[in-house]
Amino acid sequence: MKRKKFPTKEALPELREDFSLCGKCKLCQAVMAQQCEEPRFWRNCPSGTRFRFDAYYASGKLEIARCLDLAEIEPDDKMRHIVYSCMLCGSCDDRCYPVKQLHPLWVFERLREQAVEDEWAPLDWFSDMLSNLEKFDNPYGIPSKERVKWADGLDIKNAFENEVEYVLFVGDEYSSFDSLKPRIRAVAQFLTKAGVDFGILGEKEVSSGSSALLIGDREFFWTFAEENLKSFADAGCKKVITADAHAYAVIKEEYTKLTELEVYHITEVAAKLSKENSFKPEKKLKLKAAYHDPCRIGRRHLILDEPRDVLEKIPGLELVEFERNRKNSLCCGGGGGVFWWEPQFVRGVTDERLFEADFVGAEGIITACPLCVKIFEDAIGDSGRKIKVLDFCEALLMAL
Repeated sequence: MKRKKFPTKEALPELREDFSLCGKCKLCQAVMAQQCEEPRFWRNCPSGTRFRFDAYYASGKLEIARCLDLAEIEPDDKMRHIVYSCMLCGSCDDRCYPVKQLHPLWVFERLREQAVEDEWAPLDWFSDMLSNLEKFDNPYGIPSKERVKWADGLDIKNAFENEVEYVLFVGDEYSSFDSLKPRIRAVAQFLTKAGVDFGILGEKEVSSGSSALLIGDREFFWTFAEENLKSFADAGCKKVITADAHAYAVIKEEYTKLTELEVYHITEVAAKLSKENSFKPEKKLKLKAAYHDPCRIGRRHLILDEPRDVLEKIPGLELVEFERNRKNSLCCGGGGGVFWWEPQFVRGVTDERLFEADFVGAEGIITACPLCVKIFEDAIGDSGRKIKVLDFCEALLMAL
């Protein structure tokens, strides 16, 4: 898809108060000690933990933003690495805002946008992804005809040809990777079994634009957002369901700036349907599993109880908690677009989360984000671990 021109403006000055008032208290560097008994799990900032310098923690990046705003420093390669090694997981934001009413995460997102606008962002690190978006409307280079094959054999309505209550937005990962296609099929099968009236956009669905926005390319993001919004309008859609945590975040936060949309993550829908007794898990799922909170729906949108409420009703499933759970959850390693260019760093974060699963005695991990599923499974496959990874609806469908 060719990039369209949208009005741009300086991004950083909007948040001048947030990056100017940081007192370097360092609350952002860890979870609260009383919320996590084992000292190993106090650390919750992936880049700060890995690279150890204060510049990689929130307080350091806020200082970078302040100095750039005052034109006291010039961007260099080290600054690029610091800004783009952040996984944008929001742990620092969760520590800072309740105490100081500052939003470090918002600053870091604007910092990347300013980097793209001022042409010092390391876009060459993301050249394959950006090229794929331009050629295939998909960051992984999968053509549209291939991206809809996951639905083969399922009786799913086309939202353009049928009047439906909801559009199921599939997202980039589910439609691109063979290992995830059974997971999005499980989402569709669950919605069908629960009696939800839904359809899909088929080949008309393009990338949510999340990957472009992650690296700060807001202009390119709006190119995709505008295309999807046109498809929603053409389909008469006012309600969107997605199981993609990243798509959920950008549709709910950004798309709704331009039009009225009701946006639901699949875990929210499942929790509502469960309370209405629209489905009842009856088959046993014999597994001791920890639920991993994806950053984009957990910390960012506080979808914390809904998935647990549903999973706890599955017979035979023993849910345990990670030491770092709910708002303290550790990123899987897939945040911030870092996996596009720093795979070893990502693997270190993922391995730490898998160690934590072993620590709490989990035989499996259940999560509600396709990128989390893929990141975990890739690491498990390479390490020889035997822990099982289930997508939320995959686990639920096993019990129906």
